[in-house]
Amino acid sequence: MRYVVSLVIACVCIIHVSAQEPPGSFESAKKLLADLHEEINYQFTLYCGCPYSRTTTSGGQVDREACGIEARSNETRSKRIEWEHVVPASWFGQTRACWMLKEIAYPEECEGKSGRECCEAVNEDFELAHNDPNNLFPAVGEVNADRSNHPYGEVPGEPRVYGLCDAEIIELPDGNKLFEPAEGKVRGTVARAMLYMAQVYGVNVQLPMEEIWSWHQNNPPEAWEIERAKLIAERTGLCNEWVLSNCNSGH
Repeated sequence: MRYVVSLVIACVCIIHVSAQEPPGSFESAKKLLADLHEEINYQFTLYCGCPYSRTTTSGGQVDREACGIEARSNETRSKRIEWEHVVPASWFGQTRACWMLKEIAYPEECEGKSGRECCEAVNEDFELAHNDPNNLFPAVGEVNADRSNHPYGEVPGEPRVYGLCDAEIIELPDGNKLFEPAEGKVRGTVARAMLYMAQVYGVNVQLPMEEIWSWHQNNPPEAWEIERAKLIAERTGLCNEWVLSNCNSGH
């Protein structure tokens, strides 16, 4: 199953203020977000709502008992947080020469690198999208790994594999997979990240626009999401107008 969505880019909500700079690396983006989530006192994972405590510069330990999550197969990754790209890097990287033709286009710069690593090294547009904090959220590591770059969709039958965590994944007859986030506020959060990435970077987010819009409209942003987006805009100049209504006026 493959969904294609086309969105006209209305504007690019990037605030240009000299003191504001987007993260220069994935590591700096993760640290910024770890600091920010700690500052707004919202340290919960995206898909499962599990509380976590920060243990490293950008990492953390998941309180699995508090949310009833169970490991499907990877105990180590089930216990830690990782920073999830709601819109996977491959969706905005795999059509670029630095990803598809790295051995030919960048034989020296990208020797021994994956497509993702090559694009991070040589393509500024990819790097900006890849490190954009508006598209990154803390997630249980195993759930992040299982979601991978699979599109969102509806999973029939509620086959839960992570204990009480209402995140589901299914393999379709054609071999592709779908990942279903829980109904409610989580869908609103991922919808606004997808709308932002489609608008600002022109990414095909592989879900019908009607469904994304419904998730957004039916699940408006909560206080933590608004405060998070506000601080990201203030500190990086990257403003998500689907969360904040006054991007053009400063934040």
